[in-house]
Amino acid sequence: MERLYLRIFQALPIRVVAGDDDLRLLNPEELRLVLRTERYAMAAAVLMELIAYLTIFLPIYSFPAFFEASVVHLGGPFVHATDGLPLLRNAWMLVVTVGELYLLLLVNLAAVHGIAVATGYIHRRREAARATELVRIAVESRFADQQRFGIDPFERMHPWVLFLYLAVNRLKGLIGGAIIRAVLVNLFGREILRVYLDFSGMPLYMLINVLTCRAILRNARVVIMGQTSVEMVCRQLPDLQLSQDERSLIYDTLQYIAVNKRDYHANHYHLSKAIIDRYGIPLEEAHRLPDDYLDKLKIARREVADICRLVIVLGFLLDGSVSWRERRQLERLNQAGILQLSYADLRAYGRAFVDGQGLDAMTQSLLNPAPVAMPAG
Repeated sequence: MERLYLRIFQALPIRVVAGDDDLRLLNPEELRLVLRTERYAMAAAVLMELIAYLTIFLPIYSFPAFFEASVVHLGGPFVHATDGLPLLRNAWMLVVTVGELYLLLLVNLAAVHGIAVATGYIHRRREAARATELVRIAVESRFADQQRFGIDPFERMHPWVLFLYLAVNRLKGLIGGAIIRAVLVNLFGREILRVYLDFSGMPLYMLINVLTCRAILRNARVVIMGQTSVEMVCRQLPDLQLSQDERSLIYDTLQYIAVNKRDYHANHYHLSKAIIDRYGIPLEEAHRLPDDYLDKLKIARREVADICRLVIVLGFLLDGSVSWRERRQLERLNQAGILQLSYADLRAYGRAFVDGQGLDAMTQSLLNPAPVAMPAG
């Protein structure tokens, strides 16, 4: 299917945009086009959910005898003998839902393409080279390429906890819909009209469509800005002769970021690849984060510690969000004297990055701290 999505993506027209050649930064016109593309896509996601609900339930209410005719009765210890499964009704709902999902996917493809064009990330001369990764973002394909570096964001998570964590992430809509129906039944009793139950999930699914669309497009913007930012940051890293222990410490830092994020991200892959290639870090099949990582970082050579601190802050920012776990880790790093960075400053750097203002200020503050002024005389 990815090959089909790639063909659709490459068939989309590329308009000439009045921008500049600096992919790290967005000028006001480029940012305006990006935000307008996102608003249009979210509006389309809401409209499609409304159309999908009407397409599902108007025929069902108009021709109830047809849709309720074929019923399979279920039996079992947890199912009442009178309960039945209307096959035609459920088949119709499945067909429309699948159709809606594909239409939403096409909207995401078009919107991601529009953002990439608006930022200058793709144009007629270099569309093919970058289309595959953008398609993977649009279809929410998991970017697990960090595994080739032996980096595992789910290290030390119990398998059942990991399963539940991923399952809840994927089934939020179904879980939320079931909760809404249960609340309505408990509040109003089982006599509540079925039409209210049927349409009760529509606002939730509209919201999920909007949030999902927004997350995909924001991630596309973050990946586009992130790749070039990583390249520019790595050019500013010092050329050092590192010992094996120092290389291992930088490797630990990449794993530290992954464990705090608890997810794979394209920008973290590019950051890991750039750092590993820059300092010739030998790869391991599975690199584990040592328990004394922060203690090692505190006593590391200043130039190596600066690199690690920069990688930590980059890791916090490069997926476009700072979680409660990372906020807690930031406080811990400040208390340990490893960082001197407030949460407000981290958020400000993050907003500037997502809005296309680059990471130069943050890089300079970590790699080239301002010298302390000496008193005159």
